[in-house]
Amino acid sequence: MNAIMIALLRLGTFTLTVGASTVVGLLAIPVITRVVGADAWAVQVLVQSQASLFGVLVAFGWGTVGPSLVASTAPEKRPQLFLDSLVTRTYLLLVAAPLMILLMTVLRPAETVFVSIASVAYLLPFVGASWYFVGEGRPLRLFLFDALPQLLGTIGGLGVLIATDDFTLMVLTQLVFNAGAVLISSVVILRQGPCLKANFALSNSIKQMSTQRHGVITAATGSFYVNLPMLVVNTFIPNQLDSYAIADRLFRFAVTAFSPVLQFVQGWIPEGGSESVGHRIKRASQLAPFLGLFGGAGLALLGPLAAQILVQAPSEFGPALSFPIGVSFAAVAVSQVIGLACLVAIGRARDLASSTIVGAVLGAPLILLGALNFGVTGVIWGMALSEIAVALFQIRVLQRHFK
Repeated sequence: MNAIMIALLRLGTFTLTVGASTVVGLLAIPVITRVVGADAWAVQVLVQSQASLFGVLVAFGWGTVGPSLVASTAPEKRPQLFLDSLVTRTYLLLVAAPLMILLMTVLRPAETVFVSIASVAYLLPFVGASWYFVGEGRPLRLFLFDALPQLLGTIGGLGVLIATDDFTLMVLTQLVFNAGAVLISSVVILRQGPCLKANFALSNSIKQMSTQRHGVITAATGSFYVNLPMLVVNTFIPNQLDSYAIADRLFRFAVTAFSPVLQFVQGWIPEGGSESVGHRIKRASQLAPFLGLFGGAGLALLGPLAAQILVQAPSEFGPALSFPIGVSFAAVAVSQVIGLACLVAIGRARDLASSTIVGAVLGAPLILLGALNFGVTGVIWGMALSEIAVALFQIRVLQRHFK
């Protein structure tokens, strides 16, 4: 009974972190659209979407396989593991930020200052320690030292926006607080290791990155076909960008709402020891489809109503868009649990990477053809079909492993 209560308490604390972030994010949408309009908000969504793509380069796999890596590492060795990753990810940030700024300037030349500041602001969390706190199973530290400073940045930014009507000052405020989150979480972790050695040699960072190759392939290809739709819509059907921005936000909020389950499972499977890994993987893989179908159905049915509430402006977001978004979420819920938690725990990171490559190879042409022939609806269905392919691939790998 004590083990069950501890597990529920941990899951509840993870939910607190995600719930607070989701609520603040949802409340921010009507405020932003009311002050600066839906078109300006769509540009912010575009920057955030591309930040998650460039953030793959910054996180370089630690955000994907890092939680399981931390959970399986002795507690006294974890701070050094984090320090090595922090040095490497800082170097990667110095490479990724200018590249993203250049791309966003090309895509939105009229908003160069805004997209430049926003690019740095939304890349900084990828240098943070959220994956580390998840891996050590300390959700309260995740909330206090990583999520809370970022939440305060969003709330403070909204206050600045309301007071000044200046969207750029809002993202500048977020940049400052996001940098603070990285600093605070790093200090909290590193002060636990009295004999840490910071190695700033590029050769060491390259060595660190080589050990993360399967994780970064997984994150890169997954992020590619998740964020490709936004680029395709912006390029080929820009007049429908606001409609896709709504779909994108609802999908990401749903995935965020599901993340406490993933975070809990990522730490729960390996922490029981090798003798219980198989049993826990089977239980997690059995639960994932039910949670995915439940969440997907809710998103499909309630999506149009949520869009009407969140965006205080007329939109064409209806069941034709919410249904494929629901299908996408159901598939992602399954693939996240089976891929990021189960396959990583049994050392099948290579197969995890292969599954995302399958999704990207299938999804990219489907998304492009969907945009050219069916508009936003075709784009979302292309994404949904690729996510289903990823989930089916991973299920097959897990079945073969246990056979």
